[in-house]
Amino acid sequence: MRHDDILLFDVTPHHDMRTPAKSDGHGFWGIRWPLLPAVLLATAVLLAPLVATVVTSVIQDAGPANYWHVLTDEEVWQALLHNAGWLMLALVVCALGFGLAWLARDAGPRLRVLLLTVLGLPSVTSPLTAGVAFRLIFDTDPHRGVVNALLPDRVLFIGPGWIWLVLGLAFVWQWTGLAFLVFHVGLANISANLLRVGRVFGAGRLRRMRTVVIPALFPTAALVMLIVLTAAVRVFDLVLVGAPGAVQSKVDVVGLFWWRHRDVLGDGQASALAVLLSALAVTVALLVLWRLRRDWPETGQRWQERRPPVTGRPRWPLRVMSAVVTVLWAFPFVVLLLTSFRDPVAAATSGWWTGGYGLDSYGEALGDGSFAGALGATALRALLVAVVVVAVAMPAAYALTHERLSRRARRIVTAVAVVLAVLPPQVLAVPLGKVLGTSLGNVVVLGSVHAALVLPLGVLLLRNAFMSVPRPAVLRPFTEGRSAMTQVLAESGPAVVAVAVLSSVLVWNDLVIGLLLNWPAADQAPLLLLQQARYFTTSAGGLAAQGVMMTAVPALLLLGTGRWLVRGLTQGVHR
Repeated sequence: MRHDDILLFDVTPHHDMRTPAKSDGHGFWGIRWPLLPAVLLATAVLLAPLVATVVTSVIQDAGPANYWHVLTDEEVWQALLHNAGWLMLALVVCALGFGLAWLARDAGPRLRVLLLTVLGLPSVTSPLTAGVAFRLIFDTDPHRGVVNALLPDRVLFIGPGWIWLVLGLAFVWQWTGLAFLVFHVGLANISANLLRVGRVFGAGRLRRMRTVVIPALFPTAALVMLIVLTAAVRVFDLVLVGAPGAVQSKVDVVGLFWWRHRDVLGDGQASALAVLLSALAVTVALLVLWRLRRDWPETGQRWQERRPPVTGRPRWPLRVMSAVVTVLWAFPFVVLLLTSFRDPVAAATSGWWTGGYGLDSYGEALGDGSFAGALGATALRALLVAVVVVAVAMPAAYALTHERLSRRARRIVTAVAVVLAVLPPQVLAVPLGKVLGTSLGNVVVLGSVHAALVLPLGVLLLRNAFMSVPRPAVLRPFTEGRSAMTQVLAESGPAVVAVAVLSSVLVWNDLVIGLLLNWPAADQAPLLLLQQARYFTTSAGGLAAQGVMMTAVPALLLLGTGRWLVRGLTQGVHR
């Protein structure tokens, strides 16, 4: 950054982003009781299994040499390189989301709602369903695959080489919407004062973006990059369903390699590989937070003068861009929905454009009652986890605000929460499986494992929201004889809703935990959908019907709570 750019950045009112009050807090022992439930749950389900896996990796089989054996395995290196490729793609997703949000900042109310809806829905769709939709689009048989039906020559998209295009497009389709949503709100919340100061200094459009807008979006970018990069490190079910079994070894990632070779590797090498995967995830997360250098999540955005909303008719390039994005992002849903309404035999032998519609595929999917029962069990677990996470995370997050804890202690606890939030389940699975055994079939036990995995993210989001509450709103209850925590929770309603919705959606869509811990019980909807996907060609109709039903619940949650959810992710508070 040039000297005059640094001056421009410094004189802009970035102090608006920071919390207005700082204190040295009351120390750790003053906050132990609100933190106790979260600490107990995280210790039992996350920290203790993590320590057990690390110990196993250095004492079992070849001892510390387990790491050498793993790192000299060519297949492991291939999987690590594939993970690196997914990380690069995640950066592309963040850039694409920012670019779309930048172009759409002048969209009118109707166009804005359309873009938010069509881009946001894939974010709550499970990777399993995304994999099914893109396999239907790129099916090698031109009688079933849309793309091959349009091409003069048959292309082996679901094969070596081209399979990366299919998986990459599915990943971009699923995560770009989340980046767009958060960047869109971040751009809308930028103070007009910031841009006005830039113009006073004679900065052009590009220079204002580079020196004012992008630095002002650091906290927003940190949130987006943390989520998308963690998803890239953990990518598992999209590859498992999107790639046929014959080519899965060509696109292996570390998490999938660990699952398929755990017995062959033995306890020592399997634990060493799980530790290496965890180290990769933690390194990426901490690098994101360090590189962006902002004090996230201690900052909150409170702009005194926001950019006024656009009320006029959008320009035609924006309307064209919106139409193209809408068609591209809605197309996988259209293919999935139309395939689900076809006769099972017709869906297995021909494309959706040939007719043969009916409800037989839904009848086949729900015929024996197992999938309906699994939907009910999955919904019950998702609801249980949402309640537990909110109930445990709220007092823990409040205890970690600047009024309660010193700055140094907050940094340490925040770093620990980030590390726990990005831990891959593979590093916990073996110790948890040995200790919990058959009790993992119990909805409360398995729900507790899910809750512990979601808890760190919930604490981080709620703590960020609590620290964004205006100080007068926090101090007012003392004069009225009410609890400050009650007032903070009331002000942070959007963040509480966001944590509850995110928890339930993550559990509803989760395949990995059930596959690693509760297989082959298969009483969960994602596990049944995975079983059905093994017969992809002959069961496309039933598979699409199950995918539609799996998507309906999170889609309704998103549409019902969309405004609160977006505000909860970006600002966390009402004002």
